[in-house]
Amino acid sequence: MSSEVVEAEAELLMSFESGGLAELVLRSLEPDNEPLPEGLRLDVEREGRTIRFRIYSSRPVSSLLATIDDILAMAALVLRVVKAAST
Repeated sequence: MSSEVVEAEAELLMSFESGGLAELVLRSLEPDNEPLPEGLRLDVEREGRTIRFRIYSSRPVSSLLATIDDILAMAALVLRVVKAAST
């Protein structure tokens, strides 16, 4: 993958079964969000059961993709833990 710096942004919307679950996912991501590498900005907001991630990048596209992958992986982990704990 190219290491050329590209101005890019992405928006990721995730809807969960409940606002409580959305809040749990959001809190689980907080330690990962700071500090971010130079050239990367992440704005996150939760409204009810939906979390909106806005990622702004002035880095190689691979950095943007890795950030999206990290968000999805953490959300999947939280959902697996919640499911295991409730059974």
